Amino acid sequence: MTTRLKKPVKRLSEASSVRDGGKPRRLVIAIYPAGFIGIRPEGTRREELLDITSMYWFAIKQRVAVEQSQRRAARKGRR
Repeated sequence: MTTRLKKPVKRLSEASSVRDGGKPRRLVIAIYPAGFIGIRPEGTRREELLDITSMYWFAIKQRVAVEQSQRRAARKGRR
């Protein structure tokens, strides 16, 4: 069972680091109740907002594209 999101939740990612302003920085991820995810480098204020629904459909398209390329590669190998 999942809990409804009523207030923003922010977390600092350990795995991801980006170079911003010449410095490597971890990413701060925020999930908002309105259906958005915010991503920004740690120590900065400018946040990039992504629509959760759009992210879901993008992830599906990426998975399908990978599966199709694997099937094509498998068919080429059989010839």
